Amino acid sequence: MSDEVKEHLLGMDGLDDPDAVFIQPNIDIKLSADKRRECRDIVKEIMSFGVSQRQVLFIVQLLALELESREVMLRILKAVTDSREDVPTGMIEVPK
Repeated sequence: MSDEVKEHLLGMDGLDDPDAVFIQPNIDIKLSADKRRECRDIVKEIMSFGVSQRQVLFIVQLLALELESREVMLRILKAVTDSREDVPTGMIEVPK
């Protein structure tokens, strides 16, 4: 991590320890075509279980909990919570 980034982070939230240890978040700004295909395959596999729309929302909620960014996680959780009652409870048909 560059000294400039460390200086910026030290000024945040009262962090003033120059010996603080920082981690680099595991975030890809742009996913490669292979990574996007892998994501679509994961979604396809989940959907092959015949999950309901509410289960999809719950899965999104569980995945959000795995995010390194707390701010993004909270926004996704709020969106899921706000949308939960608007989602039908029946099963969806998965095309073969």
